[in-house]
Amino acid sequence: MDALTLVRQDHRKLEALLERCEQLDGDDGEERAVLLGQLRAALRHHLDQEEPILYTIYRERARRAGVDQAPLDRAIEQHRLVERLSRDLTEGEPDGDTLAARFTLLIEQVRTHLDTESSVLLTAVEDLIDDDTLQELGRRMEQRDQVMESRRELATVVPGGRRTRRMAAALGGVAALGAAVLAILARRRRPPPTSRRRRRG
Repeated sequence: MDALTLVRQDHRKLEALLERCEQLDGDDGEERAVLLGQLRAALRHHLDQEEPILYTIYRERARRAGVDQAPLDRAIEQHRLVERLSRDLTEGEPDGDTLAARFTLLIEQVRTHLDTESSVLLTAVEDLIDDDTLQELGRRMEQRDQVMESRRELATVVPGGRRTRRMAAALGGVAALGAAVLAILARRRRPPPTSRRRRRG
């Protein structure tokens, strides 16, 4: 899948999670903790996919084309804000009302970010980056997911202390990366697809 399809899929998953968070009963602290863990993991995935891969290429293309980078800067600022709000929820031991208020604020800020990103930044990316590059970025994002998943799996099954698990996770990442490189090399042996640019309306 191309990068924009993957990002929009990710947005839909986050939206579904936000809806579950909003339907949460205020007295259920245990369920809130579970949902918060899921939301933090989903946000970490969202940031890790966009910033090092899609945002980096977009910034480079925007600079060369003389395109305003303010929407990208705003999206990154929103990422930092969401990260901070997410951290605030797990630091210290706030009372029930404070925790509920922080949780609500996080949900509102994530939704604001997703709406802004979808309506402004992703449209700008679509206008500036050609289909073939978006496909390649999508492959990179999927490969990054595979590497991270391999690390998580190894970290849970390898016995020993934290250091042993970290080494095993790193080796798992290297193995997954090697498999991804071989897949890319195999694809390059095939004739390249016809390159086309998106039509601009």
